[in-house]
Amino acid sequence: MKKKMYRIELKEIDTIFTDMVLMAAAANGGDYKPLNKIADAADWLCQRYPTTGECHTVNRIGDYALSIDKGTKNILLITEIEVMELDMPEITPQEAKGILDEINPVLNRQGGITNSNNHENLN
Repeated sequence: MKKKMYRIELKEIDTIFTDMVLMAAAANGGDYKPLNKIADAADWLCQRYPTTGECHTVNRIGDYALSIDKGTKNILLITEIEVMELDMPEITPQEAKGILDEINPVLNRQGGITNSNNHENLN
């Protein structure tokens, strides 16, 4: 099953845009918001809280990314990505030990990875 999430690259802490980071992170947790809603909120914040120093600019990169810059420096990049969720079978610890022992026959001949004498073989 595919689902959309956001890759969040926060390069500088800027309290004005903390909400953007939280919105994107909440979307990753299941409360998905389209990128244009996050971009609209960023635009609104830029207008509501103008800076006294370098200005913030909000750049939309197609329908898949949002960049917030302070002067010439990028401070936040949010990129929409699609991820696949895979159903992974659960195995017991004994089954896992058996698989690991099959993969590494040297440890298997020496008593497996659970043998306390093999701790140096794991490094």
